[in-house]
Amino acid sequence: MSTRSIARGLHADNHAVVTRSLRRIARMLGTDAEHGGRKPDWQANRDALAEADVEARLLALADDDDNAVRELAVDGLAVWTGDAALEKLLARCNDEVSEVRASAVGGLVAWPEDLRALDSLVAAMDDGNWTVRWRSARALAAFADKEAEHALFRALLDPDSNVRCTAAEALESHDPAVVLPRLRSYFDHPTAHMLDAALDLMGAIGGADDAKFLSKVGAWTNLSQPSQVRRWARDASKRIKARLKQSGGE
Repeated sequence: MSTRSIARGLHADNHAVVTRSLRRIARMLGTDAEHGGRKPDWQANRDALAEADVEARLLALADDDDNAVRELAVDGLAVWTGDAALEKLLARCNDEVSEVRASAVGGLVAWPEDLRALDSLVAAMDDGNWTVRWRSARALAAFADKEAEHALFRALLDPDSNVRCTAAEALESHDPAVVLPRLRSYFDHPTAHMLDAALDLMGAIGGADDAKFLSKVGAWTNLSQPSQVRRWARDASKRIKARLKQSGGE
């Protein structure tokens, strides 16, 4: 489908044609699934679409009455980038439809230096829909601000395991000297059954002292912890020891 036909499709009366064109834009401008980052032809595709005045139509469709069209238009704006796209995504973060909110929140990953994007992502961590919180945690991985780090720590104890695991993955890139002390404090948390991601994170970044700590948590005599927590702790301790052995640190 050429850029001209995509532009025409966005103005079609047929709902299926409009949504197909929107999906095509997201594929053309989205990140490379295999290598990540922009595709080599991203700028050329964006320039061609810009010549066809696609941005204005995307902005209009992001306010469409149809929920699916609105969601797909937001996906298109997320990969389009630019000031106007950001403004629209920030507005759609408060959409009444959770799928649209999730797309808008997830799209903010393209603006890791924008404080308004960060504020919207932090606020989204309190959304009642788990998908919105999950997309927010995933996007926050691109933000180095301390506020993002605090939001990810809160997400480690989210009621949904997908959110917890995504937050743990995001925190792997943060300073272990900051992350590990806070993780250790979680073992007195009243909802111990939700410590799976926190323990997995400690297993990924912890050192020799953490392996010893986890061995004590995982000991069968430590009846203060539920059985699954003891098992997770033992597994995390083994991961640390294996990593240290491989790197010659033990």
